[in-house]
Amino acid sequence: MTTRIFNALLAIWLFVTAFMWPHGHHQFAITLIAAVLTFVLSIFEIYSGAARYLNVVVAIFLFLTAITIPGLRATTWNNAIVAIAIFVSALVDRGPGSVRQERELYGDV
Repeated sequence: MTTRIFNALLAIWLFVTAFMWPHGHHQFAITLIAAVLTFVLSIFEIYSGAARYLNVVVAIFLFLTAITIPGLRATTWNNAIVAIAIFVSALVDRGPGSVRQERELYGDV
């Protein structure tokens, strides 16, 4: 659950940074789209474990566009670092199935 919350916070950070400093037109749109998709998918991960793989795809897309689209260094570094964090946290998350299994083994905590 904590990785899903972490992904949601990363999405909020992406959304806020889209307005914090100037972006190129394409960088702004990509940052907003990635932020919204990451937030929605991190919330949807509560119900479906497959959503985390979609979050991995969003992270890869954000990273590739960060390093290929020219723009401000701050935006490029920010998007690349956030993309790596989303990628790692989405792969580390064990998903809702493991939570159900823990509840069956140890009872509802």
